[in-house]
Amino acid sequence: MKKYLLLLAFVLLVMPGQLLAQAGGQNQSAASVLTNIQQKITWRTPADSLRQVAAALDELRAKSPNAYLSYWGAFAQYHLYFRATQDKKTAEKALQIGIALLEEVSTKTAEHYALLSLLQGLNLEFASFLTIPFKANAVKENTEKALALAPNNLRAHYARGINDFYTPSQYGGGKVAADHFKKAIALPEKTDPNPYAPDWGKADAYSYLAQTYKKAGQTELAKQYATEGLAKYPNHGQLKSLVAKL
Repeated sequence: MKKYLLLLAFVLLVMPGQLLAQAGGQNQSAASVLTNIQQKITWRTPADSLRQVAAALDELRAKSPNAYLSYWGAFAQYHLYFRATQDKKTAEKALQIGIALLEEVSTKTAEHYALLSLLQGLNLEFASFLTIPFKANAVKENTEKALALAPNNLRAHYARGINDFYTPSQYGGGKVAADHFKKAIALPEKTDPNPYAPDWGKADAYSYLAQTYKKAGQTELAKQYATEGLAKYPNHGQLKSLVAKL
């Protein structure tokens, strides 16, 4: 009996440490996947690498759901869509997965709403004629939710600009894109001190600002912003292409 009590005491003494170590290991795994996550999901990241990152995020989220894991999982799918433009089924599936990941976040931030609107906007390509007006309205509403939550968020302004840029003029588009893209390039890349918060979008905002002016026939302004953007982001492919053409 004495031996049993000693063994029980030993187990009770050691077990909390083991549980903490296990919990620490899970947190460490999440940290290792999320560390420098922004650098793991870029326009230059190969599709295979994107799929590996998405799978790692899925695995962690299945064990312990987390709003950051959902965000970056959706962002990986956003990029995978662009790698699958020749394969419509794969492209649509990437958008559907990304949208579902963001919709399941119970308390969305401006970052969630901005990215959700971008995914939903791309998904209009696959919508039926009858549902497009309703879905397009949802896209705009989510950009407005993002701006209402964080008026000084770069990606909220970028998403609103993208929505206006791609909305046909007969449906009220083409009026505010330049204003929002200009606000986006003037704002800091990141205001959230959390190391897992996003900081992407400014290079893309420069690119779309230049395209907005090019579409409007204002070539000099288009060249000005494309050149300025490329000077800050020399590896951005779309800006390189724009400067070469302007």
